[in-house]
Order: sequence, then C-alpha cells, then structure tokens
Amino acid sequence: MPITNCQRCGKKCQSGIGNPESRPFHRASQGLCVNCAITEFFKTTEPISSILEGLMYKTDQRILLSPAIQEQVGHILEAGNCDASLEEIDWSTVVEQWELPFPKSRRRAHSSTG
Repeated sequence: MPITNCQRCGKKCQSGIGNPESRPFHRASQGLCVNCAITEFFKTTEPISSILEGLMYKTDQRILLSPAIQEQVGHILEAGNCDASLEEIDWSTVVEQWELPFPKSRRRAHSSTG
C-alpha cells in the first residue's frame, strides 16, 4: 500500500482504496491516520461526543485508555465493517494528540483514514 502523511498530525500512514461502505471511516488515498480518524469520530458524532465530553469533564481524555471504552469502540468498528481494526489504534497517541486541530477543508460526515 502507498504511504501518505496524515493531514492532522503528519504521521506517515498507509493509504489506498478502502471499502466505501466502511463505517465510521474508511481507508482513502489521503486523509487522516487511524488515530486522528477515531478522534474526529469521537469529537463530531452525537451522542458520542456529548457522552465523552461529560466523562472528560469529570476526568480527562485519559478515559479513552479504559479497556471498557476501547472494547465498545471495537464493537462499533466491527459492526460498521470498518477498514481499520481496534488493534491499529494507538490509544496513547489519541490521548496525547486530542487537542490538535483538524484541517479546515475536511468533510466531517464520513472520515477517511490514510
């Protein structure tokens, strides 16, 4: 698979043609790495974003390191026949880069992983 840079964090990631029916995001020729794609999903998908915001108000983004939350994300990826697997997500990186801004020109309706 070709390599591209994530449009948010700059990390090198695999790109390619993904399953267009993959949810909540799919592999693409350019876009976000899997860590940034899952972050965008968390921040822009209701009611998930509101629930996480409430949890993070009491804790912080380290709540994402919880095995219970990660297990539920795995179910979402599996149910959506997602191009990415739970094992591909580096949860420490998701937490560390939580506050990074997203590129302004991105469509938010259906994220792509690069």
